Amino acid sequence: MNLRYIKHDDIDRKKWDSCVHFSLNGNPYGYTWYLNNVCEEWDAIVEGDYESVFPLVWNTRLAGYKRLFQPQFCQQLGLFSTHVLSAKRMEAFLEAIPSEFRYIDIYLNERNTVNADSDFEIFQRPNYQLPLADDYDNIRKKYSTNLKRNLKKAAQNQLTFTTSIKPETLVELFRTHQGAKIADMTDASYHTLHRIIYNALHRGMGFITGIQDEKGELCAAAFFLSGHGKIINLLPSSSPRGKELSAMHILLDVLIRNNAGRPVTLDFEGSAIPSIARFYQSFGAQNVPYYRIKRNNLPFWLKWVKK
Repeated sequence: MNLRYIKHDDIDRKKWDSCVHFSLNGNPYGYTWYLNNVCEEWDAIVEGDYESVFPLVWNTRLAGYKRLFQPQFCQQLGLFSTHVLSAKRMEAFLEAIPSEFRYIDIYLNERNTVNADSDFEIFQRPNYQLPLADDYDNIRKKYSTNLKRNLKKAAQNQLTFTTSIKPETLVELFRTHQGAKIADMTDASYHTLHRIIYNALHRGMGFITGIQDEKGELCAAAFFLSGHGKIINLLPSSSPRGKELSAMHILLDVLIRNNAGRPVTLDFEGSAIPSIARFYQSFGAQNVPYYRIKRNNLPFWLKWVKK
């Protein structure tokens, strides 16, 4: 394999995006526009004439040493390829990561596998997905009893479905009710969300939906990133009122009803939190895991900091 390490400014964006588009395992996170909006620095390893690509998102926050890391709002990256995704190809790309990246902690995508004897630490992460190709009635049959009960209860409330939601309104809803509980959410994080949503909407690769209560107040909303046969639940948010009314249950059920019979998969984007995982499983979603890999080649005096 002809693998090359290419600096960001030298990447051919058209060829890169074409590779991600036609990859056997492409996803929206891999496009140059998405990467440019979630991180400040990224380079790449490229095979041949952009037949396979592997983004390397990096910074130098460890005493000046370069590290590879996973940016926020970017669940899965790793190797995208128009070739067969063999273990041999994956191993070759991992070996091609320059030694200057002394610390590596990244997430691969669901079609990437790593040999057990790799010098990386390997962790499996859960991700729940629900195929929507079947008709709605058959999909609903797999809903849990508790979910059906909550939907029946929520239907008695005067809830309305809406798509007339500005990105700023959704992000503020999330910032107020969910983001405040997440330690690594900063002002920059919310600016990143605005960029992602506006860019996705501009490209026809996403949409916002929401649920209003009887007074017209927005009590639940979500941004869904779409592409490569996936509808990705990127930014769900619910107020205390929304939780009381089971508004997110209704929102997801309406989404499933509206897309049932299409050759797409609802990707819930997680979760390792048991209560959230059970919620996604209640819709009949199945775990489609992906891998997190780590390697620490920092000097001994700095190594303990990242253990």
